[in-house]
Amino acid sequence: MPTAADAYTPITMARIREIIGFPDQFIAEKKEPQLGEFAMRFIAHSPFFCAATSGADGLMDVSPKGDPPGSVRILDPWTLAIPDRPGNKLADTFENVTATSSIGLVFFVPGLREVIRVNGDAFVTDDPELLSMLSADSKPAVLATVVRVREVFGQCGKAVIRAKLWEGDTRGLAEAATLGGDFYTLSIAEQAQKINNSLGDLVNGGLYDVVDENYRTELF
Repeated sequence: MPTAADAYTPITMARIREIIGFPDQFIAEKKEPQLGEFAMRFIAHSPFFCAATSGADGLMDVSPKGDPPGSVRILDPWTLAIPDRPGNKLADTFENVTATSSIGLVFFVPGLREVIRVNGDAFVTDDPELLSMLSADSKPAVLATVVRVREVFGQCGKAVIRAKLWEGDTRGLAEAATLGGDFYTLSIAEQAQKINNSLGDLVNGGLYDVVDENYRTELF
C-alpha cells in the first residue's frame, strides 16, 4: 500500500557520512566488551531501561522495562540478569530473543542526562535460584533474561536535554496527548470494533478502572 514514505529517496551510508561527518577518535573507540565499575554502578541505580530486540522476520521491537533500582542483576562484568514481572503476556521480547538472541539495552537514571547502552546476546531461563535472586516485593521473577554483554558505552545527554525529560510535565504534554481522557480508553478507540468483541462494556468507560486495579495488585 502506498504511504507518505514513498515520496522520499533513501540515501547511502556514504552520503550520510558526507552530511554528518565522522566521530572523534575517542568517541569511535569508547565501546568496551565488558562492564566497567562505573557502568555497573550506573545500571545498579537505574529503575528504567528500554530493550530492543529483533525477530526472525527482521521486525524490531522496543520494550520499556521498569523496576526498583538494582533489579537488573550484574552477575559478572560480562553478564546481566533481567527479571520479568507480570505483564500483558504478548511476550514480544521473548519471541525475538528465542529467535535471534540479539538485544540492545539503554539504561536511564532519573536526573542524569547521560545514559549507558549495552548490546549483546540473550536467552530466557526459568532457573528457580535466579528467579528468586531477582525477587521484588517478596515475589520471585516470572522469568529471567540473561544477557551476554558484547558492547558497553555511555552516550551523551543531548537527547535527554532536548526532550527536557527530567523537568516534569510543565508543558502539559500528558494533558495534550490524552485530551484530558485516560490512555487506555483513547488508545483502543481506533480499534473499537475489534476490541469490542472481547471487552464489551469495558470499552465504554470501565477499562481504566480495570487497568488501574491491575497496576495496584499485579505490579510484581
